Amino acid sequence: MATDYKDMAESIVAALGGTVNIKSVTHCATRLRFGLRVQNAANKKTLEAIPGVLGTQVAAGTYQVLIGTNVADVYDTLIATTGVSAGGEVDADVEDAKSEKMGLFTRFTRMMSDVFAPYIPVLAVGGIVGGIVSLLAKFGLMDTAGVTYQAFYGIFYSLIYFFPILLAFTAAKHFNCNPYVAVVVGASLMYPGLSDLLQTGSVVSMFGINFTAFNMASSFIPILLAIFVMSFIEKWLKKVLPQVLQFILVPLVCLAVMVPLTVIVIGPIGGWIANGIKWAYTYLFKITLVGDLLFGALFIFVILLGLHWAVTPIMLGILAAQGYEYGLAAGGMGNYAVLGVCLAILVLSKNAEQRTVAGSAAFVNALSGITEPGLYGIILKDKRYFISLIAGGAAGGLVCGLFNVAIVQFAFSGILSFGAYLSAINFAWYCVAIAATIVVSFGVTVLVDKSLRTRVRRTVEPAPEQVAVAAA
Repeated sequence: MATDYKDMAESIVAALGGTVNIKSVTHCATRLRFGLRVQNAANKKTLEAIPGVLGTQVAAGTYQVLIGTNVADVYDTLIATTGVSAGGEVDADVEDAKSEKMGLFTRFTRMMSDVFAPYIPVLAVGGIVGGIVSLLAKFGLMDTAGVTYQAFYGIFYSLIYFFPILLAFTAAKHFNCNPYVAVVVGASLMYPGLSDLLQTGSVVSMFGINFTAFNMASSFIPILLAIFVMSFIEKWLKKVLPQVLQFILVPLVCLAVMVPLTVIVIGPIGGWIANGIKWAYTYLFKITLVGDLLFGALFIFVILLGLHWAVTPIMLGILAAQGYEYGLAAGGMGNYAVLGVCLAILVLSKNAEQRTVAGSAAFVNALSGITEPGLYGIILKDKRYFISLIAGGAAGGLVCGLFNVAIVQFAFSGILSFGAYLSAINFAWYCVAIAATIVVSFGVTVLVDKSLRTRVRRTVEPAPEQVAVAAA
């Protein structure tokens, strides 16, 4: 593998000012992240002209070179062949957070990313399994009351139902408190003896205090608030308690305080917030066509800005509450719009390097729904393609809205995850929406890019010598 990327690695190092200018290098999921001694010594144009480099960015004190999903191979080759000091793989969000001064909204989106990102791939896999067994049950090939169905469907449903327990762990890591105590808080709230008594909207009593209950199954806001509060309690206890007593008393007090506090106060407050969000989201989709058009046309830009970590959990909550969801179906059309743009470049571009990038991006997108290579390698280099994304996504959203397409399992777009969509409401029209998105984004890309239109005309129109022969 090393020899495949040797020239590329050496060219990157040279464009960054050589090994003497590079203090160290790390990598995240898609980028090489260099610590440079003199950032002005890096040649941006030279870097972005290197085959395989999709773009560059300076952020969080590092010079970042976007490679794509093969970044680990490039990193290994670079370390082996250039002698640059290796820092290994890092979490992009954590690494950026160390040196960025973040506003409130940025901190919120980063928190949502830290808490939810680890579970998104697992949710997608669970959605595929759930979709397949639901389809088998629909055609009478599996008994929904049988152990086989329940075991496989539980892979998906348990991820949704027990979300408070899962989120407690990653929330505690984000808020720097004991993740195992946090998990016990979440599990206590989901204990059937308690959870069954907390029927949302019912009036219950604890310690003689009457309050309106909120059932926290499938929810995410109450547990995030609870662990946030717990982090302060834990820090305070560690300041005031002697070291010898902390081992027992810190988790004891945290649990004794947080479980009833969450049941009586934090749970209902989180429930009000969740209901408010649900109301706003439901209002947006009161006319399904309008909501689907907006999500189809614009959700890819939400992903591009990293704001989907704040939106996706809300949609997952809607999915868990009502059993189906419109926005995830329509919003996914943006991914297929990116695919349409990449296919247009792959088929019609005269630039061999651009076709190579587009082909790789299209393959990864079609297979697994990963859009970053296409977004950074093709679309962000020519903002005219934004028109293609909007038009293609809107076309798919229009089809979804006209025919009330909704999903019942969460999954990524792409071939590997397509099994989760087999049980979608109006599945046939979901397929039509995908086709419409790809065709429209492909066509609009040709229209906005003059060089592609020229290629089409040359392909369709007969050559001058052919015209002459025909006239003779």
